[in-house]
Amino acid sequence: MAPTAALLTMLVLLVGCSSSGPPPPESSSPAPSPGPSDLTQALSRYALSSCALLSDEERAAYGIELPGREIDLSEGPAESCYWLVSTGVQVSWIPYPRDAARKGKANEPGARRIEVAGYSAVQTADEESCYQNVTVGSDEDFIVAGSSGSFSTVVRRTASRAPEDVCGIATAFSKLIVSKLQRLDPST
Repeated sequence: MAPTAALLTMLVLLVGCSSSGPPPPESSSPAPSPGPSDLTQALSRYALSSCALLSDEERAAYGIELPGREIDLSEGPAESCYWLVSTGVQVSWIPYPRDAARKGKANEPGARRIEVAGYSAVQTADEESCYQNVTVGSDEDFIVAGSSGSFSTVVRRTASRAPEDVCGIATAFSKLIVSKLQRLDPST
């Protein structure tokens, strides 16, 4: 998906478009052209400055008026970030989520295996939030030997006026992250 299309999709979802229909069918699309190792290297570049993921322009387009806030939910030195959106949702991204949290979510009743932009993901949801963990490879050198090369997104309703389709927002946000990682040149 083109970056502009991803921005428009995310904007539509964040400003209040919601769906009460059944979830979209699981995709069986082929793997994206950049290899997972490329995205793992790009992921490690954002891991220490996770709030830099969104530019000022992207934050404004999504209705995010304040810079993100870092929170310690990641393995090792990586930091996570969350943003409060004017529509009443909190959007978070967690590079290198803690293995215990990632595995716990994957084993929750109702956890589903999905694909996000061609990458394997696990999704759990309830009425107020949606969690996705997207695997983009393994990065054996960044944090801990054999650690998961993945990121998580969490979208949580923080106000009654917030859009109901939190998993739609989470998927759009996860796709945006994948597209940003794909654009990074791992050799620079």
